[in-house]
Amino acid sequence: MPTSEWTMTIGEIVSSFSRFGEVKVRIETDTPERFFSLDQVCIRPSAGSATLMEVEGVRFHKGQALLKMRGVSSIDQAEQLRGSLVQVKEEDAVALSDHEFFVHDLVGCEVVTDTGRTLGNITQVLSGKANDVYVVGQGKGEILLPAIKQVITTVDIHAKRITVSLIPGLLPDEAEEA
Repeated sequence: MPTSEWTMTIGEIVSSFSRFGEVKVRIETDTPERFFSLDQVCIRPSAGSATLMEVEGVRFHKGQALLKMRGVSSIDQAEQLRGSLVQVKEEDAVALSDHEFFVHDLVGCEVVTDTGRTLGNITQVLSGKANDVYVVGQGKGEILLPAIKQVITTVDIHAKRITVSLIPGLLPDEAEEA
């Protein structure tokens, strides 16, 4: 079965767990309970081929998911999966509300101010307790924008464009503009 449709990352395998071949998964979804409904996942290593695997069991431990997959029955087999992404089909993605977006849809979006200044493209989305933070650019020119309604005014996923209203202190070069 082809794995090209399995592109929605819901976690990353960070280690083996138990002598029976369970893997510990860092959860990368806002709905961790979705792990309980998994029958099959795509395990996508950073190098090599992706593999579809049947899920035999799921439980949670210290904020991470523990997955037991058919054919993985030892620590050594589980350890070989370390660093692999756990993915589902995009059609199986959890439905989002109107003002929610998948991280993979946000990354690459062009960010412009409400005055027309282009700030760059989103390179990463950081999850925080209070709100997410959109990382625009890289290195010394990196800008961190809190994903709050006072800053993020419009998100057009189809046009890959996000409009922001800047509040004082967000830009590294603000002193030069004043």
